[in-house]
Amino acid sequence: MNAKTEDRWAIAVRVMVLVATVSSITAVLEARAIRGLRSELQTLRSEREQAKAGLNTTWAAQSADEFGEALRWLNGFYGDAAEGFGRAGGLCAGGELNTGAIARFAVESFLPARAARRSMLDSLDAMRTAIRRTDEYRAVHPDLALPDK
Repeated sequence: MNAKTEDRWAIAVRVMVLVATVSSITAVLEARAIRGLRSELQTLRSEREQAKAGLNTTWAAQSADEFGEALRWLNGFYGDAAEGFGRAGGLCAGGELNTGAIARFAVESFLPARAARRSMLDSLDAMRTAIRRTDEYRAVHPDLALPDK
């Protein structure tokens, strides 16, 4: 081989070594980044599970007496003609329990408010507010109804 050809091959080999070195360094850095991200993902998963467990504990710790009081309040509200629906029998108008109202207002409004550590009065107010935003309430008391969220 002549000197020119040898120089070209030497340059090509050096370039290949440089590319291989840069590729190896990049692979090592990416592996470290992936390892760090996996660790962070595992930490986030653990925190999520702890938050779920805490939420379940909060929900399970709700007082049956307070929930009973909320249902009595809801029953009274349904029977109140001045501010409520004015239904004789409250939640049991017509001799049938209105389970939809219990699920919609007591479970969807009252219990989450109590789970968020709001006071009993604030939680009852959350239930009242939810009722006052319904079309059913708007039909009975257009002047007291609240706009939808």
